[in-house]
Amino acid sequence: MPPRSRAPGPDVLLERGARALGLDLTGAQAEQFRTYREELLRWSARMNLTALRSAEAIVRDGFLDSLACATLIGSDAGRVLDLGSGAGFPGIPLALVRPAVAFTLVEASRKKTSFLRHIVRALGLGNAEVVLGRAEALGADAALAAAFDLGLARAVAPPAEQARLVRPYLAPEGSFLFQGGERPLAPDVREAIRAAGFALAREVRLPATPELAPQSLLLWRRTRP
Repeated sequence: MPPRSRAPGPDVLLERGARALGLDLTGAQAEQFRTYREELLRWSARMNLTALRSAEAIVRDGFLDSLACATLIGSDAGRVLDLGSGAGFPGIPLALVRPAVAFTLVEASRKKTSFLRHIVRALGLGNAEVVLGRAEALGADAALAAAFDLGLARAVAPPAEQARLVRPYLAPEGSFLFQGGERPLAPDVREAIRAAGFALAREVRLPATPELAPQSLLLWRRTRP
């Protein structure tokens, strides 16, 4: 019987998965991701930051799942909002690979905000800022309302509610990026997002790879008023 092949370590898993998404990480970026992973595991040992408890799970379900969004985020994206950032997904991985884009991470948990601020400093991310507060309240803040070109709210609510929460933060021509799963988004859910004030601009299906499950990305353009 031939020897069983060993699973790739987290660094190799990240490199292969990023390449499958069209991203060639530099050595410096790979080191930043390693630091992020190690700090996340260290902090998670004493507080509940994420359900991802192994290095491989963080890479596969945290880093690579976040980086899938880079498919629809170019270097000209301007200002991007990550609403309900949690442990930094998807905002921090995206900020690492899109250094010309400004990311704002909004999080309601004081503990998670402390971690986010720590990791932004540790990684030297000059293109990321962290804001403590609830999504419903901050949408009326003069510094944040209608200020973003793109918004994500991956884990805070069902799809239509995500759209409703993100909309006040978006500039008049801004967009909401919804990251779906393997199955297409149901027609009634699509209609609910339209009713929240959006029109579908682009839909991308990402096939399965050895590193990442298949998923769909839907870019919704804000409609007026």
